[in-house]
Amino acid sequence: MKLPGDLSPGSFLTQHWQKKPLFMPDAIQSESTVPRPLLAPEELAWLATLDDVESRLIFTEQHEGSIRYRVEHGPFEDTVLSALPQSGWTLLVQDVEKHLPDFRQWLSLVQFIPEWRIDDLMISFAAAGGGVGPHKDNYDVFLCQATGHREWRLARPDDNILPATCGDLALLQAFTDPTPTIAASGDVLYLPPAVPHWGIATDSCMTLSIGMRAPTLAELHCAFERAVPDAANPFIQSANENALFYADPTLRDNESQHGRISRQAVERCRTLTTSSVAVTDKALATALGCVVTDLKAWLAPELPNRLDGADYPTTSQLAVHGMARIAWWAEQDELLVFANGGCMQAAPVQADFAQSLCERRELTAKRAKQEENTELIDWLWDMGAFDFSG
Repeated sequence: MKLPGDLSPGSFLTQHWQKKPLFMPDAIQSESTVPRPLLAPEELAWLATLDDVESRLIFTEQHEGSIRYRVEHGPFEDTVLSALPQSGWTLLVQDVEKHLPDFRQWLSLVQFIPEWRIDDLMISFAAAGGGVGPHKDNYDVFLCQATGHREWRLARPDDNILPATCGDLALLQAFTDPTPTIAASGDVLYLPPAVPHWGIATDSCMTLSIGMRAPTLAELHCAFERAVPDAANPFIQSANENALFYADPTLRDNESQHGRISRQAVERCRTLTTSSVAVTDKALATALGCVVTDLKAWLAPELPNRLDGADYPTTSQLAVHGMARIAWWAEQDELLVFANGGCMQAAPVQADFAQSLCERRELTAKRAKQEENTELIDWLWDMGAFDFSG
């Protein structure tokens, strides 16, 4: 991603990451060396008809002089999508890169962010006047304009904009922005958590959203309970547990090594624990790694069948499954590898293999034949990390 002016990835993290928004004109179009796939509106609509794809339709409706938003959840029938009006709606599809792995190329726009921090690539297509309403998120997001134009209205986190009652949509009351931003094809808008924003399509447009994963205290508590059952849980649940999220405003670009959970990430995780419970870095890394590689239930890959001694192939490349999430943590003589919510302790010398697997998202025949990798590959295979469909 082409950052504006003389802004480097490091200075972006220092000045903007989890601090303030940044609009980046022509951040995608200026990069010609990495062509990225796009979906036609009809192809996005096809995804929204599938049972294992999370999709929503949000309608913008006028009601007694005010705007109301109504949501319907997929999967949708073809007849519903083909009968949509000319204006006032948006179709959103989550986890596109998991269903269509080629779309992972979009995630390389933010390769200065650790991979395990990235949640998914959401694609939305909106007719003129369509949007999801004024709202704020608990995570960082890069809003990449692919086609058409969208007006973005922003407010400050401390503007204290009140929630709006709008069914099952978590919206804010309408607000004004004296200097709204119009995003055109190739532009990117970065938003940190808690920034009120309101996107309205000025014409038919498509937006790709790279959203981050920010575990809650409650999620970390449950992961620790599951992954480190014999230790006292340092993540003490409280009445406002869902208001506490993992945060990393001090993130630096040297933490973006492929798939690695850094020492700094573990220390940030420690800030969510109670000081009354002693806990090791390894235990914290275990909980964090399990949380950030966990899958939504409907996205879990089909597990391989080992009947009749079936095993992974060792003569050709084997791709990492499009829905699989892999990460690793290494300190001194310890290496933990995470896949799809599970954890395995591996030999420290396999850190290079773990990094390569996260970077290339494939198991080469050479790696598969190396005896020192056998146990780890077996475990990854059983966790559904590889695409064995052929």
